[in-house]
Amino acid sequence: MDLVSLINFALNGLLLGGLFAITAFGFSIIAGIMKIINVAHGDFAILAAYLTLSVMNLMKVDPLFALIIVAPIMFGLGFLLQKILMNRMLPKGANQIVMVTFALSIIIQNILLLLFTYDARSLIPPYLLVNIQLGGLNPSPRYMLGFISALTIFAIIYLIFKRTFIGKAMRAVSLDSEAAKMVGIKSENMYSYAAGLAFLVTGVAGVLLGMVFTFYPDSGSIYTLLSFGVVVAGGLGSLKGSLLGGLIMGEALVFGGLFFGARFQLIFCYLLVLIILIIRPQGIFGRKL
Repeated sequence: MDLVSLINFALNGLLLGGLFAITAFGFSIIAGIMKIINVAHGDFAILAAYLTLSVMNLMKVDPLFALIIVAPIMFGLGFLLQKILMNRMLPKGANQIVMVTFALSIIIQNILLLLFTYDARSLIPPYLLVNIQLGGLNPSPRYMLGFISALTIFAIIYLIFKRTFIGKAMRAVSLDSEAAKMVGIKSENMYSYAAGLAFLVTGVAGVLLGMVFTFYPDSGSIYTLLSFGVVVAGGLGSLKGSLLGGLIMGEALVFGGLFFGARFQLIFCYLLVLIILIIRPQGIFGRKL
């Protein structure tokens, strides 16, 4: 294989990694602020993809325009789910949270199966199927959209957490919820806003995934596993770790497929995650316990 081909693989792996980073951002927000693992994370992303498909069919609009409608719905879903259900589960421990989110995963998959059957669906618009040539490079327009979106969303979330009162309050609750209560910050409210933000970002990720890959009612499971690998490699709860972890996972997936075949792509990815954890158990940007 010539050098230009290798550079093309590396470029598209990097661009694909941006999409994986977006998929992991919502997972990272919930894990970082509430210290819980949302087993249904990928299913909510696929739910957003199906919601977008419904809006597109109803209104005959582009998926990015449909996202304007779907994103607030996902925020509201996350906010209400956290406020009504998950806040009540938090005092009962992490095991209870895992069981509840696992049940939500099964429920979402079966509802989508009943409503949409198991036919393959896609949100890929024609303008993302064009061939781009930049010298000898051939970047995928779909991956480019994911990468640009990842950088944009990373910057927006970073500014929310660093520059806004509610973002600083979320960080305070994640560091010490009891101390936050002493200065008048209600942790339950911050958890609800954090879940809303996480679900909104997850919804964006789901739409972008649908614009790159075909999806099915049970496709969420693979994206939950990918997000978990990205977040663990980058450092649990670290947003910049999720960004870097996503880029690493994208490169690992592309080169794993190139050298070992498509059947071994995920195995290669998780072997790389394992190596990272052996070298640095807390993840690249994680803190030592």
